[in-house]
Amino acid sequence: MTTGDGEQELRPSRFAWRYLDRAQARQLWHELTDWTTWIRERYELDTKIPPCWYRHGPVVEELSALMAAWTDAYYRGDEYRDDLTAWHTQWFWPVISRIRTITDFETCTHERCTATPRTPFTLGGLDEFTTIDIDDRPEPEPPSPVIPVADISAPQEVRSIPEADMETAIESGLARSVDAADPNRLVTFEGIDWIYNTQQGAWTEAT
Repeated sequence: MTTGDGEQELRPSRFAWRYLDRAQARQLWHELTDWTTWIRERYELDTKIPPCWYRHGPVVEELSALMAAWTDAYYRGDEYRDDLTAWHTQWFWPVISRIRTITDFETCTHERCTATPRTPFTLGGLDEFTTIDIDDRPEPEPPSPVIPVADISAPQEVRSIPEADMETAIESGLARSVDAADPNRLVTFEGIDWIYNTQQGAWTEAT
């Protein structure tokens, strides 16, 4: 999706829990629960990923990322390739090996979850600190002005065209060479013939 000025608009993916609405969250929970149930059984991870995994936010984020990477690796057709192995060695097993260290799984059992989510505390003065940091930085540079091709709608006022502007007009097809044998000698632009003046370094009306 592009913005009004033609730039690409950045939008969060459907795996970004932070930005999901109710319908999106419901769909992702369904997919993640199904996939995690399968992955725990398939890879015998009953003890590495306890049944209370869904109560631990960091684990939900890690498993969501793993599921997205798994889908990307396994939904690419039937040809032989190595990204299936790469998913295991680069993403899957490294996450599994550290999954108990990113949350308080250590005290969780199959019968009891000890998850105690806490909102991280931020020391006061954050707004003042960031304001000072921003104020100490230089102002952004103004955008470079767009130099339009010379307007010759009033030829009595405009008697020359800068070399760069005429080059732009020629490249865009707005101006054309009159003499094919010497394309840089005489050019027609907006119904007027122009000749390059070496002394001025610009194009002037041919007389």
